[in-house]
Amino acid sequence: LKKAGIWLKASETSCLTDINFNHVFFVGKLRFPPITVDDSTMNLIAYEMCPDFKNDFTVTSYLGVLDSLIDEVEDVKELRDAGILYNRLRSDEEVAKLIKNMNTDLVPSPKIYSYVKQKMHNHCKNMWIQYLAQAYHAYFRTRWTFFAFVGAIAGFLLLLCRLIIPYINQSNCCLLVSL
Repeated sequence: LKKAGIWLKASETSCLTDINFNHVFFVGKLRFPPITVDDSTMNLIAYEMCPDFKNDFTVTSYLGVLDSLIDEVEDVKELRDAGILYNRLRSDEEVAKLIKNMNTDLVPSPKIYSYVKQKMHNHCKNMWIQYLAQAYHAYFRTRWTFFAFVGAIAGFLLLLCRLIIPYINQSNCCLLVSL
């Protein structure tokens, strides 16, 4: 996600349907409501699958979106660092296995998060955004490297001004002398 210019953040609400995607320039922010993953997470899905329970499969759809984001154990760590996942299991590896195994037989509702997926798709299909995001991710890992880059550009512009201004002043003097 970071290579595509998408950063994860926890949303301020705990409503599982409150997933947003906003982008400014080449950086997109994907906001997720936080969820605790523990031994009772399977019970949420089982309760949602009861035939007497009328719902729109919110938990199943939410875990389906998480499943699409989690490929490796490092992805779980990234979600934890963003404040989206609270791990109450023994390890991040167990969380990754649980979410992967849970979603093999489940059918999430395609309508719930379709607008978010469409916004992300539109953000990612722009090649310039991807190039800028990859450069930002590769070269500006901390804000200090960004400030150093801005300082180097400012220094270069000052040097350029210092080289050009004497020629401009000299040509203006020649014009005044000829008048």
